[in-house]
Amino acid sequence: MSQNQKKSTKKPIGKLKKETAKYHHGDLRNLVLQKSCEFLESFGVHNLSLRDIAAEIGVSHTAPYRHFPKKMDLLLAITALGFKELRDTLREAWEISEEPSEKLKKSGENYIRLAWRNPRRTELMFSGEVIPEGPIPIDLAKYGEEAYYELFRVVQYGQEKGVFQKEINTDAMAMTVWSSVHGFAVLNERYIKSEDPAVRERVEMQMSLLLTLVIDGIRTL
Repeated sequence: MSQNQKKSTKKPIGKLKKETAKYHHGDLRNLVLQKSCEFLESFGVHNLSLRDIAAEIGVSHTAPYRHFPKKMDLLLAITALGFKELRDTLREAWEISEEPSEKLKKSGENYIRLAWRNPRRTELMFSGEVIPEGPIPIDLAKYGEEAYYELFRVVQYGQEKGVFQKEINTDAMAMTVWSSVHGFAVLNERYIKSEDPAVRERVEMQMSLLLTLVIDGIRTL
């Protein structure tokens, strides 16, 4: 056997050990999930391929299937991650101030900016394309409920403080706010990425105006 042949037989072994180590330490799942989110934003959900992800991170094409046996399993995990990050950014907004209007304004801004950073993932979260064959995964259900609660509690807090109208059902008010900021984020995602600074500045001003109008609309009369 030649010297080159001897070297070539050693590479797969080292790669296999590295891959196995990732698998046992739980890093491979997170790495696949992270890279899948990047691919999703670049190529869209229909072009997302576990084989491509495996090639990108340098593991065998079967390795990701240990954690995501089907593409739907991967999409469910991406969606769960999206709601987790949404929950976290809304929690950050809660800490901004003791004043309900400031809490709600920051919540709306954080929501919109997160959606702008991850537009394809946001589409996936709310498009209805992610349908589990069995029960909704525990983490997805948990993060989804917690994300909604973070907005709900700001609205409820404002009602308790007498800042937001108490006669309106809290769920209905929270959903109205959610729908407004979500719609704005989706409609303006392409403009906030414009190469024209004037266009981006206009969208920023419109976002501020939207949040002001939303808050004024639910204030105590």
